[in-house]
Amino acid sequence: MLKDKDFVYIDYIGKVKDTGEVFDTTIEEEAKKANIYNKETKYAPKLVILGEHNVIQGLEEALYQMNPGEEKEIEIPPEKAYGPRDNTKVKTISLGELRRQGINPYPNMVVRLSNGSLAVVKSVSGGRVILDLNHPLAGKTLVYKVKIVKVLENEGDKIKALIERWLGSSYVDKLNMELDEKKNVKFTLPKELYLVEDIQIRKYMLAKDIINYVLPESTVIYIENYNKEVFTQ
Repeated sequence: MLKDKDFVYIDYIGKVKDTGEVFDTTIEEEAKKANIYNKETKYAPKLVILGEHNVIQGLEEALYQMNPGEEKEIEIPPEKAYGPRDNTKVKTISLGELRRQGINPYPNMVVRLSNGSLAVVKSVSGGRVILDLNHPLAGKTLVYKVKIVKVLENEGDKIKALIERWLGSSYVDKLNMELDEKKNVKFTLPKELYLVEDIQIRKYMLAKDIINYVLPESTVIYIENYNKEVFTQ
């Protein structure tokens, strides 16, 4: 069985039990079949680090009971998915308030409010808009067909998975990595990373994940070399 901090890649198809509606999947052909395909989405097995709580509770709990290569269908009640519906999260606001935020609402539209929260427009009438701030899947029992594609064992492979998570797959082989006898990690950054948006936050999160989930006693070191070539190309 699997344990905390295991790096697991999974494929899955998530459905609403009552309707059979597919709401999420890692598999491109399944997304196309369900008419939820998004060309901006990368369809590939998803990395889950057990204990990180980066997937819903019921799905993560099921993964602990599975083995590499195993496939199963699991049913997840609302309390271990997106919670029960909360009627206090249904709000009425003025149409003018939304328009001042640059939003022209219509029924079933998903809007991001000025406080950063997401809401679904339930109705627009008489200058009033009814918004539902519940998660769209709140109150629903979900069914996941999930398969453990692989489990990473090697420390170097785990670090590469984290590089892909925070810097993208194109940098997995471009980022020169050295692991010394004390298990310290040294990265030499390629110059094309120097001006990447949010690079300092990305470097911070990469180092944090390495220490939290792979090498807790390590020091993560980043090296950037600046010379004439960097500024002339």
